[in-house]
Amino acid sequence: MNDAHIAALIGGGTGILGVLLNNICIAVMEGWSNRRKGKRERSYLSILVVSHLDRFANGCLSVALDDGTAYGEPAGADGCHEVTVRAPTFLSLEIEVEWKVLPESLMFDILQIPDKHASIENRLDGILEFDDPPGYGEFFGARQRDYAELGLHVSAVAKRLRKHAGMPFRDDLSGELSRDSRMQQVINKIDEKRAAYEKRMATSSLN
Repeated sequence: MNDAHIAALIGGGTGILGVLLNNICIAVMEGWSNRRKGKRERSYLSILVVSHLDRFANGCLSVALDDGTAYGEPAGADGCHEVTVRAPTFLSLEIEVEWKVLPESLMFDILQIPDKHASIENRLDGILEFDDPPGYGEFFGARQRDYAELGLHVSAVAKRLRKHAGMPFRDDLSGELSRDSRMQQVINKIDEKRAAYEKRMATSSLN
């Protein structure tokens, strides 16, 4: 092998090495750019969706506190209890974000919220159809409890989303804690009332 051949081989090897190094640099830059883009998308999604989730949870609390009265009196005509607070809405698929940046379990729980909400409304429609005026006690008890339970679920999902995105938690969470504790109080109160009623019915059936 003469010097010319050696020089050619060295030149060819240098060229190949240069191409490889260039491709590696491009791949690294693209990976870095994609990570930055993914982080921006995740941050944008989290900020926007957490806001929607918190508003929905606040709406659930309002429904959970609605017993069909206004200022201590039945809200409807002829002494009937009537809904005074409209149910909140959460239309996840109308929020324009890149949902695929989330882990599957978290994405599923968020996108399933409208289905859970619809299931509650369908159940309440069936209860109301056969409930008795003027108090509609079964309907309002179920409505208050179901929305309190849904609100707690949504609040927990919002916390998971904040944690996943590395969002800083607010220094003052008293409002959120108060909201969640009030919804839990609604559930406890209704459960205690139902347990007492069932106990009375069981006792009366023995007499």
